[in-house]
Amino acid sequence: MARIALALLIAGCGSTGATVDAALDAGPVLDPELFDCTAGGRPARASSIPVACALDPTCRTPQVAAHRGAGGLLGVLAPEDTLSAYRAGIALGVEFVETDPRPTADGVLVNIHDTEVDRTTDGTGAVSALTLAEIQALRIDPGTLRGDFSCERIPTLVEVLQTCRDRVVVLVDANKTDRVDLLVQAIHDADAVEWAIFDTSSIAKIDQALAIDPTLHFHIRPANPTELVDQLDHFAPRLPVIVELETDDRQAGSALVHQRGTRSLSDVFLEDAAAFGEPDVSPYTAVFDQGVDIVQTDRPDLVIELLRQRGAR
Repeated sequence: MARIALALLIAGCGSTGATVDAALDAGPVLDPELFDCTAGGRPARASSIPVACALDPTCRTPQVAAHRGAGGLLGVLAPEDTLSAYRAGIALGVEFVETDPRPTADGVLVNIHDTEVDRTTDGTGAVSALTLAEIQALRIDPGTLRGDFSCERIPTLVEVLQTCRDRVVVLVDANKTDRVDLLVQAIHDADAVEWAIFDTSSIAKIDQALAIDPTLHFHIRPANPTELVDQLDHFAPRLPVIVELETDDRQAGSALVHQRGTRSLSDVFLEDAAAFGEPDVSPYTAVFDQGVDIVQTDRPDLVIELLRQRGAR
C-alpha cells in the first residue's frame, strides 16, 4: 500500500523524472567517480557503524538500508539495482543494501526489480523468458543521473554479493523467486554468508533456506502484530536479525520487537516522497522517534544527513 500511495503522491507532483531532475538540480550528493563506471574498483566502507552491529539483533544503533542499492525509485545517485548503485551505497555509508533477485530462463539469478526488462533497459520482455546472455546484452537506461553508467548491465546476484562483501550487508529479497536453493547457493558462491541476510515475508522460504544452511542470517516481514508474535515464536529461541514492520505498527511493533530481543526495520518511501523538492530530512525524524532501528529508503543520503544532525553518525 505504501508503494501505491507513493506513486499517487509522485503523480500529483508531476512525473518521477521531473521530480528526480529537481532533486539533482539541488547539487551533487556524492561524486559519481566514487561509484560509477569510472570508479576503477570498489570504494572503501564509509559507514562508521561496526559491521558486527548490522548482524547483531541486540544492536540498537540507528542504521540505514538503501533500497535497490542506492538507486531506488526516488534515488538521485545511480540506476537502481546496478553495481554502481551498490558501490554508491558503500561510498555513502549505509549499513545495508537491498536486492531484487529473480531467475532467468536458464536459471541464473539476476538483480532486477520488475518482472520485465522494459522499464530499466533498452530491451523488452520478461526476465524469466530471457537467458542470462540475452539480459546482459541489454543496456541500462540511466535517465538524467549524473555520472558515467555506460558499462552497466543487469548484474547477477553473485556479482552484487561479491561487490558488497567486506563492505556492506546485503538484504537478499526472496520474495521474487521460489528458487530458495539458488538464493542460498549464490550466497555461498560469493562467500557472503557473513555479509548477507535472507529476507522474505514467507516463513516457509526461511525454513527451506535454514534447512540448507542453518547458519544463515534471516529477516522476517510480519503483516501485523499477531503475525509478529507467531513468527518470533516459530523461530524461537533463534532470533531474526531484523523484523520489518508495516507503517501502522512502527511504535507498538518496535516495542514488542525490542522486548523479544531483536530490532525493527520500516520502509520510509512515503517520507522519501515528502522529502523531495528541496531536500528535507525532517520527515524521517518521527520514524526513528517511534522506536524504529533501521529505515529502508530510496534517499539514504537524506537519512544519513538526519542521523549526522542527531549525533548518530
